[in-house]
Amino acid sequence: MTKPRVSSPTKTKERQPKEYQLTTVPMVISSLTETFRKMLDKAFQALEQTNPQKMDNNDNLKIIQWNIDGFKNKAQTLRLVLIRDNIDIVLFQKLLSRTERSGLSPVTFVTLLALAGASPARPVQQQEALEQPPTPLLAPAGAPPPWASILERLHGPSLGPEDHWPSSNHAKDGVWCLECALALKFLQAELAAGVAYETLVEEAIDICFTTVGYSELYCRGFISMVAPIAYHILSTNNVTASDACGEVLTSQGCTSSSPSRQWTLTIQGQKPPVQPILPPDDGAPRLKVLQLADTHMDPLYQPGSLAVCSEQLCCRNDSGVPENEEDRAWYWGDYRYCGSPRWMLEDMLSHIKLTHPDIDYVMWTGDVVPHNVWSTTKEFNLQLVRETNQMIQDFFPSIPVFPVVGNHEMSPLDQFTNPDDSDTPEELSADWLYQELARQWSRLVPQLDNSTVTRAAYYSVLLQPGFRIISFNSMFGYSSNLWLVEDSQDPGEELAWLEEQLNRAEASGELVHLLGHVPPGILEAERTWSREFNRIVVRYENTIRGLFYGHTHFDELEIFHDGERPVGVAYIAPSQTPWYGLNPAYRIYYVDGDRENSTRVWNSNTERSGMCNASDSRQ
Repeated sequence: MTKPRVSSPTKTKERQPKEYQLTTVPMVISSLTETFRKMLDKAFQALEQTNPQKMDNNDNLKIIQWNIDGFKNKAQTLRLVLIRDNIDIVLFQKLLSRTERSGLSPVTFVTLLALAGASPARPVQQQEALEQPPTPLLAPAGAPPPWASILERLHGPSLGPEDHWPSSNHAKDGVWCLECALALKFLQAELAAGVAYETLVEEAIDICFTTVGYSELYCRGFISMVAPIAYHILSTNNVTASDACGEVLTSQGCTSSSPSRQWTLTIQGQKPPVQPILPPDDGAPRLKVLQLADTHMDPLYQPGSLAVCSEQLCCRNDSGVPENEEDRAWYWGDYRYCGSPRWMLEDMLSHIKLTHPDIDYVMWTGDVVPHNVWSTTKEFNLQLVRETNQMIQDFFPSIPVFPVVGNHEMSPLDQFTNPDDSDTPEELSADWLYQELARQWSRLVPQLDNSTVTRAAYYSVLLQPGFRIISFNSMFGYSSNLWLVEDSQDPGEELAWLEEQLNRAEASGELVHLLGHVPPGILEAERTWSREFNRIVVRYENTIRGLFYGHTHFDELEIFHDGERPVGVAYIAPSQTPWYGLNPAYRIYYVDGDRENSTRVWNSNTERSGMCNASDSRQ
């Protein structure tokens, strides 16, 4: 596996004699609220608790000191006093020099220092830890290798290779939550002070690269893509820093105290008595169903290119030149940070068609775009949507295919707008994606109602009398979607729509399979949305006979429960992409078929393919 994607550490200098050296940095902001002051006090109290050997009750050894002086235009000057033993002077001067050379405002420097100084994961006793950028928490850069992640998954909530991997220290102390709130408060202060948009973007890129540890290419690309969204949200909404961080950094254990984050979905009727499910007799009719998930086809995959680059997607011509044979990308795909070659997916689909010629329908649970999240565009993503949909149709031209929208279909990644928000600028809206999905899906799904697809990429279809398929957009319950900061209360009223569909199905005696991309309940799930979805599953236990997801790239399942007993099972399909360290695989289900009192329950079989470094001759 590749090493974490961080910049190479610079050669360290010898420590100076231990003494307290104070340095002051002025920063002009429009206001400094009492809430902000308390938040910072809390942050540095947490630091004191993680480094008790360095603290005493001497007033001269306070970590931070405030001097508020009058300043022109009724602004205020904040002097941040740094103590030698808490922020290394060499790093201090290095960051200050970087800030001055880049021409950025002092806020960047202060934020960098706050982020560097408040984390127990970066011990100040070790010069190397101060000089080397911290390992990013976002996968794949911060993710453990697959063999370690398997053990991790046995002891905690579900995570996929795309999700945040929380540090136990950070989760315990909530330091990342404080750091996020601190940095965001600085950003809001700059917005209020009228700092230019371009300067704010450059500051965010600088923090992403210097402090968080991503490559400059990644930071410059992805930050530039999401900056207009963040700018719009912060400019048009009264959002507190702690609330925003509590919404976005759910996976780090961050929470919001805002009452708006707690909402309850109206669920109709009382739950009827639970009906026992009797297994079908041997020889009873059954349906054979294929589930595909996370194809992540990369049209720029190049055999022989560098497979161990410093980015989140390699095996491309622009990934670099391999220095040895081991670093060269394989022909049929690669276990390292590489997307799926088209010919590998076509070979897999050919195998499926040959091995399972009697498939009745296909469930396709999202993610067709590769992991070059810093360089996607609307045009690139739309082309992948078209090509992959055409590929699936070519191999399964005469059977229904039920697709789901994944988080990677959107550019920028994850950012699905609320269709009910009329103030969203057109250039930030997701309508361009929904319209193309409606065109493509209408060729795959029989009797598709495009009105709900063009609204927000969800739909409900009666496959057979008494048996319904519902596909929904799980991105309204995924905390990486920044639009949830603006409004997280059932965006697009999708859960209300889903509940209504299930209520009608119950009244009509229909049984339902639900299809989504991001499973609820994982660390990245928006807590309230996930809770309300679980309430729906509990209420309609008799109606919902299957839940199917992708996203995690792992072959696994989730158990839904009502607090006392299990009420449902969600099957999460393995990915067809090897990204990263995984064998491409697909799942075959055998569903109770067309008969009187059919249960529509299933059993399944996962079929995997191993990869080898085959030659171009495909031998």
